[in-house]
Amino acid sequence: MSEEYVEYAGRSEPKERWLKALPLIVAGVLGVPLLCAAIWFSWQIAQTTKYLFDLGTSGGEAAGMVLLSLSGAFCLIFYLAFLFIGTRRRTWKWRLWWSVATLLAAGALPLWWLFSGFFADV
Repeated sequence: MSEEYVEYAGRSEPKERWLKALPLIVAGVLGVPLLCAAIWFSWQIAQTTKYLFDLGTSGGEAAGMVLLSLSGAFCLIFYLAFLFIGTRRRTWKWRLWWSVATLLAAGALPLWWLFSGFFADV
């Protein structure tokens, strides 16, 4: 009596699934401090924007400051979206690229903040 074993193309071992998810897990963990810095930066800009509105600014400056104060939320939304999209990809290449995109989404605002000289004011 012989038994047949059928392998499904879409199924993988639990260990292999964890290994495939590892780049996204690492990007998710490394992205959390960057997101905290981005939200902190947005909070500081929002506090400054309040005073700029009290002084009376032009429409373009006001729009720019509002977008800067919302930029931390944009980073968070893109971070979560890229993590989700990365979990839906099956190949290593795409998972690695979406992991890089996740880190860039989380770190875009803090890196911009660092290279534009805002840390000198803190």
